[in-house]
Amino acid sequence: MVQPRLVQSTPALAAALRTMDQAQFFVVHGVCARADRLAPMYQLPGDSIADEAPAAAHLISHVAERLRRLAAAYAEWDVFDAPAYFDLDAAHADALVRVIERVSTVHVVFFADLLLPSFKAASCYWATTFAPAYVQMRQDPAIARHVHDGLEPVMLDHWQRLWAVIQQARAILSEDVGFLATNGAADERNRWQPWWRTPPRPGLDARLAPALAQTPTLTLTLDFALPAHRQPGRLRRLRAHRERRRRERRGRTAR
Repeated sequence: MVQPRLVQSTPALAAALRTMDQAQFFVVHGVCARADRLAPMYQLPGDSIADEAPAAAHLISHVAERLRRLAAAYAEWDVFDAPAYFDLDAAHADALVRVIERVSTVHVVFFADLLLPSFKAASCYWATTFAPAYVQMRQDPAIARHVHDGLEPVMLDHWQRLWAVIQQARAILSEDVGFLATNGAADERNRWQPWWRTPPRPGLDARLAPALAQTPTLTLTLDFALPAHRQPGRLRRLRAHRERRRRERRGRTAR
């Protein structure tokens, strides 16, 4: 059985559009349905691109700065509490934030695209309307005209609006130091590279199947050193280092 991937970014949605395979992709409906439970700072206007893009840029700048401060604050937590730090409830934090502790570093991802009204509209339309109809069309070619003439233009409108919002927000953030330090676009695109090794579904509007390198995202990432006292095996390594130094000193004394 195929394990579905969460659609948490625009590159992920682009991969879903290429395949039209709902067995592979799972849209985070909870974020769409519970947007009103987000703290006010995370609630963005969605009436127009002109309203959404600058508001998104302002929010991303704030989140990026909070993410940068996490490198210093992380050591204060015995177990990092993402909901408390980012002012999110548990469900939203699960969808928006990924924290991976490695041997000596911490990797944090903030899926900021999920906060965009344009992203929510596009991903939910793909999951609830466009992808199911596309699957049905392959089974019943008689509905092809309805899909291509009726549903696909709506999907394209959602996609192009999302694209415009992200591009305009990124232009506003082009000199924002916090954003530049946490810009995770390249990392997020790289995660989805395998889905571009095969062509998109036949008949799909080419504008819904862009090159991965051109697909924008506001995803943020940060890597920083895991606090020394949290590093697994640190005490064992310190003891081994001290013992090695003692052996070296004894060897020099014997000579």
